[in-house]
Amino acid sequence: MPANRITVIGNLTRKPELRYTPTGVAVVELTVAENYRRLDTVSKEWRDVSKTYYRVTCWRSLAEHAAGTLGKGHSVIVVGRMYMDEWVGREGELRRTLCIEADSVGYDLKYSSALVPPRAPGPDRQAAAEDRTGRPASGWEVVVGEPPTDEPDDVDEPFDVDGEDVEGRSMVDRIRQEQLATAPASDG
Repeated sequence: MPANRITVIGNLTRKPELRYTPTGVAVVELTVAENYRRLDTVSKEWRDVSKTYYRVTCWRSLAEHAAGTLGKGHSVIVVGRMYMDEWVGREGELRRTLCIEADSVGYDLKYSSALVPPRAPGPDRQAAAEDRTGRPASGWEVVVGEPPTDEPDDVDEPFDVDGEDVEGRSMVDRIRQEQLATAPASDG
């Protein structure tokens, strides 16, 4: 493993915006804020000591998945190659930014839950991952929200053998709709 590999856990400071290069390659730039807190021994309260901001670049399918899944304020884990970007600012001063070219980006499940259906078995996963409309599925679908509540075992499930409810919705669609209906309003 190269020495410049890094794992960062932090919060997104803005919603990812998907762009494409002139050759059609998907790219997303994220800004991740990593907060360092320390317990003040006198007041027994946690205090922010410092914040470090990283510019994270995601390419190709990782960029498309990040743009479609992540939002401002989400707690994420980023793994990638770190480097320092240097440039001369407007006033002629040398400026630096810590950058990460991401290999992986994911939710930090310490602060939110995610429902990820299993991938289709077999070597040809993309062909097996088509949904009922015939559109190819991504193979992964993430729903963020509160963890499901435990219900008694004697409750009849409103889903049939194929995983659809009485209205023809899949379990993931139903959970997503319920979470959207009960989710608190977002600041951004």
